[in-house]
Amino acid sequence: MRHFAKLAVALLAGAMIVTPAVAQEKEAPPVGSEPRGFDLPKIESYTLRNGMEVTLVPFGRVPKAFVLGAVQVGNLHDGDTPWISDLAADMMAEGAGGKSASEIALEAALMGGDVNVGVGLDQTTVSMDVLSESVPDAIELIASVLQQPNFPEGEFGRIQQNRLRNISIGATQPGTIAQDAFTKSLYPNHPYSTATLPDAETFAALTLEDAKAFHGANFGAKRTHLFVVGQFDRREVKRAVSDAFRRWGGGPDPLDLAPAMPEGPEVKLVDRPGAVQSTIRLGKRVPPVDQTLDLEGADTILGGYFSSRITRNIREDKGYTYSPNSAISLEKGAAYWRQNADITSEATGPALAEVIKEIRGLQDAPPPDDEMRGIKNYMNGIFVIQLASRFGVANRLSFVNLHGLGTEYLENYVSTVEALTPQSVQDAAKEHLAINEMSLTVVGDLASVRPQLEALPDFADQLPPTE
Repeated sequence: MRHFAKLAVALLAGAMIVTPAVAQEKEAPPVGSEPRGFDLPKIESYTLRNGMEVTLVPFGRVPKAFVLGAVQVGNLHDGDTPWISDLAADMMAEGAGGKSASEIALEAALMGGDVNVGVGLDQTTVSMDVLSESVPDAIELIASVLQQPNFPEGEFGRIQQNRLRNISIGATQPGTIAQDAFTKSLYPNHPYSTATLPDAETFAALTLEDAKAFHGANFGAKRTHLFVVGQFDRREVKRAVSDAFRRWGGGPDPLDLAPAMPEGPEVKLVDRPGAVQSTIRLGKRVPPVDQTLDLEGADTILGGYFSSRITRNIREDKGYTYSPNSAISLEKGAAYWRQNADITSEATGPALAEVIKEIRGLQDAPPPDDEMRGIKNYMNGIFVIQLASRFGVANRLSFVNLHGLGTEYLENYVSTVEALTPQSVQDAAKEHLAINEMSLTVVGDLASVRPQLEALPDFADQLPPTE
């Protein structure tokens, strides 16, 4: 842990900007130390006869361990019933193995932690952070939640109504509306496209039997990977894993359902009459995650951190928006880059013009050496911080497992980032961020916003017809 903390401080120091409080001669910030190679702790991985994978990672000095059961089941598997995976996960948290949710919560508390059930586009996770001596009991409890959920009939109505309330609220939120429309442009006719804001009527028709059937059809050992990271007795843990999971059926293999590429870019406009700001999503599909990080470097320069070019331009210089940002969204077998922003209505067109200008600026000229040094420090600093905790190590290992990257992705990350060059980052921006291939979603007052978009040559010809 001390090694990680020192490295994180050294890496981030070079990315910091020192601004004096009063006018005076500026002093150069201290030079960060040279980034060192990253070594994962000693890892033991093995597979049970039923196909379930197990990874044990001794880590840290605190007498605790993080136990994560990651099952490759999520919104990817929803099919024609969006959010059935969310509904099933919610019900899994309502008790298992004949024990109620409150009884499980009490057991977990006595271990020094609690049980967390989460679901995403590609995975469902059940996790606990517990005292070292309680790790075998935590494994048993997680196994029960994964294999033997009670699905109590008396709780189903409440759980479903909570989700319906979330759908209703989301349908009024410009950020949710924009993300839903944007995802549909990039992942058409795919379960990912309905994961943000499903149809309320379809979800309301789901039954307890539907949730049970979804769990039975999708959960199994061959889709599951158990991670134990922290301080623990290896022999006791391996015995607990065997006792808790060896009788679980293999179930189906992990699902490969990468979304097809969209036919072309699309502009979507959603009217919110009288809105004082517009919510935008601008972006396009990019290659799935691999060991090439040049595009991540380009994203960081453009909008991936607070000192990025787009943020400095439309937030600091122009005052068009408060918190613009860009990111690469990584799904199983697919990915897309997006720029997000909430922009004052009257500045929607000018702000988009500035975003486009910054993207083209990176495509036209390689970034200067000092900017490259800053983004390398930032990328490596964030990476090391993410691996400085039990939780972080387990989740990063789960990430590389989901995407089939291998632990070498983590071991080589720092050195790969250090090897980025201005030319490689410029080339990534040119190859993967072509403006004429980008989709745009705008949620706002179209009476004010549409004329501004009509003045933008990059999108004027793609605007949908007025109603």
